Amino acid sequence: MSDQEDISISPNDPAFDDADADPSVSPSDDFYRFVNGGWLDANPVPDEYPAWGAFQELNARNEKVLHDILTIVADKDSPATTAETLVGEHYSAGMDTDRIEHLGLDPLAPIVDRIDSIATGADLSVVVADLHRNGIGAFFGVAVEPDFEDSTVNLLWIGQSGLGLPDRDYYLRDDDTSRELLAAYKNHVGAMFRLLGLDDHEAAADTVISIETAIAELSYTNVQMRDIDLITNKVTRGEIDEMMPNFGFGRYLDTVGAESHDSFSIDNVGFYPGIDALIADTPIGDLITYLTWHAIHATASALPEAFEKESFDFYGTTLGGQQVQKERWKRVLATLTADIGQLVSQLYVAENFPPEAKTRMENLVENLLASMRASIRSVEWMGDATRAEALEKLGAFGYKIGYPDEWRDYTGLELIADSWLANRLAASRFEFDRKMTTVGEPVNPHEWAMPPHIVNAYYHPLHNEIVFPAGILQPPFFSLDADDATNYGAIGAVIGHEITHGFDDQGSRFDADGNVRDWWTEHDRAEFDRRAQVVVDQYGGYKIDDDLSVNGELTLGENIADIGGLTIAYAALEIALDGSDDRVAGLTPAQRFYIAWATGWRQNYTDAYLRLLVNSDPHSPAYIRGAVPLSNLATFQEAFGIPDGAPAIRPIGERVEIW
Repeated sequence: MSDQEDISISPNDPAFDDADADPSVSPSDDFYRFVNGGWLDANPVPDEYPAWGAFQELNARNEKVLHDILTIVADKDSPATTAETLVGEHYSAGMDTDRIEHLGLDPLAPIVDRIDSIATGADLSVVVADLHRNGIGAFFGVAVEPDFEDSTVNLLWIGQSGLGLPDRDYYLRDDDTSRELLAAYKNHVGAMFRLLGLDDHEAAADTVISIETAIAELSYTNVQMRDIDLITNKVTRGEIDEMMPNFGFGRYLDTVGAESHDSFSIDNVGFYPGIDALIADTPIGDLITYLTWHAIHATASALPEAFEKESFDFYGTTLGGQQVQKERWKRVLATLTADIGQLVSQLYVAENFPPEAKTRMENLVENLLASMRASIRSVEWMGDATRAEALEKLGAFGYKIGYPDEWRDYTGLELIADSWLANRLAASRFEFDRKMTTVGEPVNPHEWAMPPHIVNAYYHPLHNEIVFPAGILQPPFFSLDADDATNYGAIGAVIGHEITHGFDDQGSRFDADGNVRDWWTEHDRAEFDRRAQVVVDQYGGYKIDDDLSVNGELTLGENIADIGGLTIAYAALEIALDGSDDRVAGLTPAQRFYIAWATGWRQNYTDAYLRLLVNSDPHSPAYIRGAVPLSNLATFQEAFGIPDGAPAIRPIGERVEIW
């Protein structure tokens, strides 16, 4: 390589602020710091956040926009639309803290009484079904998704659940940090029972920890839960009822409205007989204690302040390192997003997503799909038979941009400004019942998996589609005013990331129709796995603390998508540039592309939250995502004149290329 040229981010650059950079650091030594050092130093994590970065900045801007909208609709005497009516009522109820304190535990009493009414094992399945309808987890969870063998029809998916901590390993690890955290969790559970008025709250906490530890021992690890072969198992009603005779799964299915269906998907085959044995061996009183805990845990944010504060002190501060709660309106907005997100989004996109943005995004997506098509055609390690299947899958990709073509119908949902918890439970029942009516029915092609005002994007393997909500289509990820290099390095790489998910270690198990099918030759799968192992080893080598490293297996899919997404986004940019090398503020298009990528991953964490993410999140920490993919790319090395042997680039023999 040639000597590294003198590179700096210019104060005249319309897309990048030179104050965000660190000119004292060479891009060859630490590119992430070179681009983001000034911003990282100037932006410690605010007390009300566990992390602060580009995603949180954009989300905060969206919150302000929505706050203005919510304030207006809540004050309207005559709302013009159903969305305004329901959003206004729900928001008003959440903001009325005097009313919440006045009602106390009365709105929760019917649920607690329902749990207390359990007298026999036969009662348990019916009560658990009622809890699930109300958004209260226990033992396992259910969801409605396309059938993994026939993705045109919806299927009821049943999955392991039932824990109050984020992951099974929190209960089972024996290191000092894990033991301290489990002790803190036990104290929290006891404190919540004390607030509920239970005299023997410490014994109740012991009971919860004992039951949840037993559930954790039955649960798959987070790495096992990424194995498609392990977690897709078709069973009949009779088979799952036979797995859980003491629980009586048939009664559960009848109660949730699935009495006419005889085909289901379960994840962990051994989990359900184990849960059934646990239920049989546990006294009814202890099961009632466990269910009561999950009822107050799930509803704490809608209960009087003492409950909400105690819940925040553990989950927000102890687990996440967040020092203070967000303002009340922000917490209520987050709840509205969870409960009636598409109604909130209707109000958001009406004012904040111009048609021009959708058109430009469509062009970007088409160019990225073309780039991925070229990559599949050219990769040397893939044989012709697998290549043909991969091209067929890519050709069947769908994409959604901005917001749904058809908004979800909320007819029948009634919300009032009188009771925050009653509204939350009503919204949960409405959504649960809505989904249950779709089991066995044709898949709705207009369905979205997240509200469109969210700052995120996703690939859905069962739909074989990529989705880019309006919420993320703003700077620093996307701008109508930005040049192609900046947009391709930011949102283009996000598009590429989601496309690559269709061909990562999980997505590659689904075919063009979204069905689980092995369409790979044995040789090509082995070659893919060999390259994927290089990614596992690369990321697994990054230590977060003396006793904690990035889990290369857990994060494999996201890491493959980052590397592949960057690669095809850069190739798409080269096509868009058509040989042009015009500089902006002294930076070449290639330099602007990679600076835009790193800018999107600027983020600071609290120590506690970083540990939480590394233990449970399939995404690598932001600073690793911003730097490690680049270390594999010759185009990055060339763009900044980085010499061989520099810390920011890997030796050629250690680099990985999949897509």
